[in-house]
Amino acid sequence: MKIAIVGAGGVGGFLGAVLARAGHSVTLLARPAHVAAIKERGLQLESRQFGNFTASVAATDEAARLGRNDLVFITVKMYDFQEACRTAETALAEDGFAVTIQNGLDATDMLASTIGAQRTLTGTIAIEATLERPGLVTHTTPLHILTLAHASGAPSERLVQLQTALADAGLNVQLAESGRRALWDKACVLIPFASLTAAGDCTLGDIYGIPALKLVWSALCDEATAVAQADGYDVRATLDAMLARFAGMASTAPGFTSSMNRDIRTGRRSELEWLTGKMIRLGAEKGVPVPEHAALYGLLTLKEARSRTSDGKTAIA
Repeated sequence: MKIAIVGAGGVGGFLGAVLARAGHSVTLLARPAHVAAIKERGLQLESRQFGNFTASVAATDEAARLGRNDLVFITVKMYDFQEACRTAETALAEDGFAVTIQNGLDATDMLASTIGAQRTLTGTIAIEATLERPGLVTHTTPLHILTLAHASGAPSERLVQLQTALADAGLNVQLAESGRRALWDKACVLIPFASLTAAGDCTLGDIYGIPALKLVWSALCDEATAVAQADGYDVRATLDAMLARFAGMASTAPGFTSSMNRDIRTGRRSELEWLTGKMIRLGAEKGVPVPEHAALYGLLTLKEARSRTSDGKTAIA
């Protein structure tokens, strides 16, 4: 397949490296420094699942150079997503698919409104991957799960064929009957976790090690479950399974935290509006109170504003 990846950071770089190693023609759209490093040394992946290798990929910082592709992965953060949708529109072959790999609940509808629902795939990924430096991606946990679904409707024969092709390349791919459910299955855990870890600059080990934080975590998950239920999706079984996994990770990977926490900690723009903010807006729309999310949203709004200005360095004794 001819594949373009729009936003080749940790997740996009991981996908690009694995797919290129399997023989697919991959082009990354990335920032200039990353492009320069890839052109000089190739795309390096250090993975606890696949080992260390260098993939031969094309890379550019100009969307017009992507050409037309059978598959486009969009792996940017939500604040860059609208522009990425326009890029996908010009980079996608007439019968191709574009895949959203975004946090939150909004990406599928936004992409479908740009390229059409029939060419839009909802994607979620469970992975810990980071762009360590230009040209080098680290995959720091020995697992990943990529979930795909149509924007609407059950998996088609074409989607099953795509799953097979991606699995043959080494990716762990599962199909979902409903794209919206797939998004909620991730969001019911991700949004509470991102909200709490970012507000407290804390880790999974902190949450499970401090009873007061564990209580807040439980309350946030209850709110997310209630909003999902009001939106038409019962995610309790998924949430229970994820919480059991997180409980185990609290001892094996106590330093695990959210990308939103890392972004705010380092003064970068975060996905606050698309995660915690979205939960609040959807709760209001559905008539479901979300006071825990609202409290953390207020703190995070202040914290993010301070982290992006020099005034944020002022401490209160």
